[in-house]
Amino acid sequence: MAKRNSESISGTDKAKVRVFFAEVEGNNESIQEALQTMVSAMSRPVRVITEQKSNGKPDLLLPQEGVEEVEESIEQTGEVHALQEEDAASDSARRSRGSGKRVDRNAGLSLVPDLEFRPNGQSTLKQFIDEKSPKNDLETTLAVVYYMQHSMKLPKIGPSHVMTAIKEVGKAVPVDLRQTIRNAKNSKVWLNFNDIEEIRTTTQGNNFVEHEMPTATNS
Repeated sequence: MAKRNSESISGTDKAKVRVFFAEVEGNNESIQEALQTMVSAMSRPVRVITEQKSNGKPDLLLPQEGVEEVEESIEQTGEVHALQEEDAASDSARRSRGSGKRVDRNAGLSLVPDLEFRPNGQSTLKQFIDEKSPKNDLETTLAVVYYMQHSMKLPKIGPSHVMTAIKEVGKAVPVDLRQTIRNAKNSKVWLNFNDIEEIRTTTQGNNFVEHEMPTATNS
């Protein structure tokens, strides 16, 4: 019959002991936590388990539950450490957005040559803008597109045309002209295009220029 766990094992019996080691990687704090966890697990009372071999000699085994608990605790410590590193990286990325290198959002735009802003028999672009008195970048963008489309009869109008017209009337070019044009399309529905190089005014845009902005008679 196999011996019970509570029975003593004689000194002449052969025994086998399994010792498990764990490798821990991390900073000093995480390693200290893992070591404390292992020391705590090792200090628990050890219950001796014997198994009867075919030759009648019992094997001495150390229970593995404690080892599993240590390994699980180490894995959890590593997961917490990884999450802390991810949070720190995310915070660093958020901080760097505001302090990063400034870029020119109008890069790639160039003045369009040979645009006739003084068509015969009509007000010049400068006179038209002075008359309409746009109050902000969106209104200025709409007004110059309206003039180039209806007075100059340009078949295609893109961001470079808009920038050239704004410079012609002596106004500041928006720092992100393409986005200003998109805002005039999406927020105000004054402009419409599938290709930003083919900007056209909408009915709402035409009505705003013709009826909401000042004219020579009501300015």
